[in-house]
Amino acid sequence: MGVTSALSVALPTVAHAPAAYAQDTTTPIRDGIPTPEQYISTVGGDSHLVAPGEFKLDGRTQYCGQRPTVIDNKLDDYGAAYPGFLIMNPKLLDRVSTPVKQWIYAHECGHQFRGPDEETADCFAVQRGRRQGWLKPDGLEEICTFITPAKGDSMHFSGSYRCEYMRKCYEDPNIR
Repeated sequence: MGVTSALSVALPTVAHAPAAYAQDTTTPIRDGIPTPEQYISTVGGDSHLVAPGEFKLDGRTQYCGQRPTVIDNKLDDYGAAYPGFLIMNPKLLDRVSTPVKQWIYAHECGHQFRGPDEETADCFAVQRGRRQGWLKPDGLEEICTFITPAKGDSMHFSGSYRCEYMRKCYEDPNIR
């Protein structure tokens, strides 16, 4: 499983903690999956690692189990993931509302726990948001406004389809 990306879609502040962990670039990349340190070494620039539970979006700490977050201002999307770590682009995240930012992070976290399927990651994200209380119906509408213009591609259904699917996931009465 390679890199997965939240969206490909053609407004508050992202805060992040100082870099964590020493870089280990000596281990060979296995099956095309880099370690966070190898990813950082490859992309360079000001990319850096944030320890699990230290990444913040608009002052709110984000968690994805014990997985760290790589900050990459050069990433060509809002967020992405490799098995074992998430990647966030604060420059792009600064353009969207807090519920959309948190959904992007939760979507990428969904790939960590549920695999590469985009619909499953979308559903994981809105159900997590509802369960944790940070996603309300108006926030879901902000996500839909954000994603609806997206055209489908080989990895993603169209934004309007994704929105309708997320509405169904959000309303699922079995969410606790």
